[in-house]
Order: sequence, then C-alpha cells, then structure tokens
Amino acid sequence: MQRRTFIKTAGAAVAAISFPGILQAQQAKKKLPSFGIITGNTGGAWVKENPREALREIARLGYRDLEFGGDFGMGIPELKKLLKELKLNPLIGPTSMQAMDNAEQLKKDIENCKSLGMKYIVCYWPWTDDGKNKKSDDWKQVAEKLNKGGEICRKSGLPLLYHNHDIEFKPVGGQMPFDILMAHLDKKNVSIELDLYWITKGGQSAVEYIQKYPGRFPVYHVKDMDKTPEKSFACVGAGQIDFPEIFKLNKTAGVKHFIVEHDRPENPKECVTASAQYLSVLRF
Repeated sequence: MQRRTFIKTAGAAVAAISFPGILQAQQAKKKLPSFGIITGNTGGAWVKENPREALREIARLGYRDLEFGGDFGMGIPELKKLLKELKLNPLIGPTSMQAMDNAEQLKKDIENCKSLGMKYIVCYWPWTDDGKNKKSDDWKQVAEKLNKGGEICRKSGLPLLYHNHDIEFKPVGGQMPFDILMAHLDKKNVSIELDLYWITKGGQSAVEYIQKYPGRFPVYHVKDMDKTPEKSFACVGAGQIDFPEIFKLNKTAGVKHFIVEHDRPENPKECVTASAQYLSVLRF
C-alpha cells in the first residue's frame, strides 16, 4: 500500500472510532438504485392521450422500470423501439386469477409479456368476485391456484408476482389472510409485489412484515397515503408513509424494483413529476 493511501485510510479509521457519528452518517447516505412506474392508473389520461410524449417525460424524470399492459396503441415493434431509445425497461405485465385456473389463458398472458421483454408477470387480485365473506380455506385455495400458475410461469421463464391490497390484512378465523398465503405459497413459484400503501391501509407495518418474511419481496409498489381521516392516496413523498424507514430494510426484503403508483391522481403529470423528484433526492 502506498504511504499516502495508508495515511488516508488510517485517518478515516481513526475518525470513525473517535467520532462514530461520521461513520453512521456515511452509512446512512444510501439512495434507491433506480425506480419505475406503473403507467395505467398513475399516468392516467396524460399517458393514454399522448403516450410517446408522456414516456419521453417519464424517462427524462429518471424513471427506468415500467409496469403496464398493452402496447399504448403503438404496436409491439414500435413500442419496443421507443423504449430502447428512451432506456426504459419493460419490467412487469399483468395476468389474473382467472388465468390461474385456465392454463391456455395464462400462457397467452405470459407470451404477451415476453413479447415485450418483461421480467415478471403479476396477479393483482386473488378472487374472481369482490372477495367478501371469505374463509381461511378459501385463502388456502388461492395459494394453491397461485402455486399452480406460478409453476407454469417459472417454467416459461417469467416469475409470478402476487400483489396485495388491504383485504389480506383483515383477519378471518383468527388468522391474517396474508399470513395464510405466505405459509402456503411456494416461494420458488410465487413472490410478492408488496404494495406499501395497502399494507398500511390494512393497519399493518410494512417493516414488521418485511422482517417476518425476509427475501420474499422483489418488487415494491411505492404508494403514499394522505394525511386525511380517509387515508386516501397521495403522490409519493407528500403523504405519511415513512419510506426511509422501510427502505432501510431493502436487503432484508430482497427488493430489486421500486414502482411508483397512485390510483387516482388529480393531475397525473404533476404527480408523476413530484414522485420522481422526491425519490431522486431521498436518502436513507
């Protein structure tokens, strides 16, 4: 080791021992490796009416991963060309619980996603109805169906994600449905796209569940909750969810992708912009 390098390294070590706050501050200065967006609801009419312009702005704002269905009316070849130009990554596409019971439909959904080069496919709702009055055994059956569909997805090279709402955090028969799912899902076939708003809306702590089920959450929906009694949606960074506290556990969670979402933004372009600005400067 050169003398200058040794002195610099030794000096840093002494400073860290003498002033532990310095080391803590250095370790705390983490940022997200990248972030993305689910375009359908978050982008709203802004994306739908002029997808080329909107996607260019989304890329300019620093988004990298996209979660979406369809081809924005462009056709797949033209869309793939545009996304490559903008360095946007088509990450996640949709499937459904109906497809878990219909292998042919699931294979079509998989092919649609793979045609765009997506890396995951996601099931957003565990029922084919409103999900009311379900029992523990019903949730076990959901897990069985997801396992069956997830195996098909895995063998096709497209991992299956399951997306939660707050219904998974309303106890049935003395058990939390989310815990029933996690106990019965085959982790090699089904992973979780953890929606940080909905778990909070369900009265539970994302931090506690990440610690309870380490390594099960490769994707987050980064969605905020407003400060009204209704606890509705907010643009990311404008609400009450403590994202830095959650993101400190990124390694524990196994999370790789952070997808911005707002279900009903009043002004989609402004919300997409504000969310990107917040995440770009966020340190934790």
